[in-house]
Amino acid sequence: MNFLFSFIPKRINNGTIVAVYELLRRIQKLIPSHWQEHLAINRQAIFHHLSVLDKNNGYVEDQNAYTDMPYGKYTMQYSGCEIFAVYNATQCLMQHPIMDLPELISCFEKDGMALNGKFGTSPKALRDFLESKGFATSFTTKEADFSTLAMNYPCLIFTMYNDRDDIRKEIHTIHISKKGSIFTAHNVYCNGKTVGPFTDFNELVKNINGGKAKGISLIGVKTRQ
Repeated sequence: MNFLFSFIPKRINNGTIVAVYELLRRIQKLIPSHWQEHLAINRQAIFHHLSVLDKNNGYVEDQNAYTDMPYGKYTMQYSGCEIFAVYNATQCLMQHPIMDLPELISCFEKDGMALNGKFGTSPKALRDFLESKGFATSFTTKEADFSTLAMNYPCLIFTMYNDRDDIRKEIHTIHISKKGSIFTAHNVYCNGKTVGPFTDFNELVKNINGGKAKGISLIGVKTRQ
């Protein structure tokens, strides 16, 4: 039974996982969206979170608190990690987010959502959005390239298996900020705490989920010169 749970993270190529997400993204665009209704709800709900955002220097670190904001048929608490990672990344690079969180959610409800939010958001949709807003990015699914990419970009978005041995622990996406060559991971456990700082990207990953985390994709992000 353990072999079945570990089959996807251990045997399925990362590129294949991302390709499946892209297929789900394309299918989702054919399904009527409730983004306008959700935008109105989320514009009201965001006021409940502003004080904590301010306390955390503008970063979302407490995903578990976002049960009041819908994303597809689910909530941002359940499936919003990719959107929070984009929000945090733009906060890091610009000292303010690219847009307010309710508007950002609606962008990905229109393009990027997978299975009505059950599987969150396609990793490549994050890259596409950032590039459409003028950021320069680099995207890879090759774990051997993660460390080099991480050293060359001031801001990272990392999609990972929570447990390399158990797909039931699901997939999570986080923003990783850099100060010089110091890495800090945000919203890792969705409870307000960061992970780090560490001087090495691989060392950071080894300290997530007791060493169980396994990378799927990494996006490097920077402002264009």
